[in-house]
Amino acid sequence: MKTRFIVLTLLIVATTSFAQSAADQLKSLNGFVGTWKCTGTAFASDMGPEHPTSATVTGKWALGGKWLAMRYTEEKTKKNPMPYDVAAYWGWDEGQKKLVAASVDNMGGYGVESSSGWNGDELIFEGPAHMGAMPPPNGRDTFTRSGKNKITHSFAIPDNAGGWKKFDEETCRK
Repeated sequence: MKTRFIVLTLLIVATTSFAQSAADQLKSLNGFVGTWKCTGTAFASDMGPEHPTSATVTGKWALGGKWLAMRYTEEKTKKNPMPYDVAAYWGWDEGQKKLVAASVDNMGGYGVESSSGWNGDELIFEGPAHMGAMPPPNGRDTFTRSGKNKITHSFAIPDNAGGWKKFDEETCRK
């Protein structure tokens, strides 16, 4: 009887730890909830010439609070005739003990990334970025927060020198 009680107690503690771990990790994404206005630059690449960007980002909890649904939608302008639009879900993978992100965009691209979580004020997601017919490079989304109402973001892929080449960068404010 005593052994069963100890095993039951350990199971309850383990289950509670899992719930707290997942909940705490998801809670770390609360700062992204809401509507953001972003301005920035899409840098020159195979996708087109450098141009300014203006976008709206919305973040809201979905699917029982297990996923943060993010939507980034650029405005169409003369300098940005093919605005970028991406939908993503961010959550927690208990097996990997990492935040995860899955995204699809209006150009047929998609990505699956993971993150170890916040390191100070920086959150980095990395993983394959499928864009067109080229083999998927590892993409890197970097978010840097400055207080509760300002976040900068950049997306980069590896360059030939072993570093990272930025595709875009923007500053977002609530």
